[in-house]
Amino acid sequence: MDVNYWNGFADEYDEHVIDAFTYGRSKMIGQQVKRFASLEKDVADFGCGPGKMLPYLSEKFRKVYGYDFSDKLLESARKRCVDLKNVYIEQADLSQPVDHLPLVDVIVSLNAVLMPDPDLRMNFLRGMASRLKPGGYLILNVPSVESLLFSYFRETEWYRREGWSPRKAEAEVDASYIIRPDRTAQGVFIRGTEPTKHYLREELIVLARDEMSLEPLDVVKMEYDWKTEMEDDTVPEWMGEPYPWDWILVARKN
Repeated sequence: MDVNYWNGFADEYDEHVIDAFTYGRSKMIGQQVKRFASLEKDVADFGCGPGKMLPYLSEKFRKVYGYDFSDKLLESARKRCVDLKNVYIEQADLSQPVDHLPLVDVIVSLNAVLMPDPDLRMNFLRGMASRLKPGGYLILNVPSVESLLFSYFRETEWYRREGWSPRKAEAEVDASYIIRPDRTAQGVFIRGTEPTKHYLREELIVLARDEMSLEPLDVVKMEYDWKTEMEDDTVPEWMGEPYPWDWILVARKN
């Protein structure tokens, strides 16, 4: 996890990052949060970035903790929450031991467990599980392997509908630049310039059960508009449902 990478574009965060809380269709993150929200419960946002979700959480919970390892992003989070008395923001490397962080009833993490290093990912996931109270809930949002491949399929179909032959269309939609042969089997693909971990639906179920000792309750799609995936802004009208998606895992600590 390179703090300099995230600090480097903190001032242009919205230009570089498709924020799941803001851009997800149907407000799916909010729907999941509402399932477990209570003014008698505490919540933590693991990987809160510039804190876009913290004001929303402050209305739903007694105490709200926001953690991130980028000091520049946390500056934005603190400015956003300056008048919110129940929000507590702290710099923390969540891929390292987090035993010093308070136990909470709900943990939300949006596109934060993206690091290609499997040891760091496991530390992050297990750390979240360790900070949940018994009976607490995890809401984990991560990129989808299936959606990534589906997006390339739809882009190929776009060329075919424009009159290209199937072979020429497939050759034009070259995904080789996102692939690292030593990491493909683990769902690590190059997005932008950075190797980024993507997850399978069944993988999330196994991780929750076997690595985090949580009970997986739901794995649901959080859809985005096609413009978030295609470099060409003139996405045709026929390219509607099914939309590209992230996965949301909901799991409980028994």
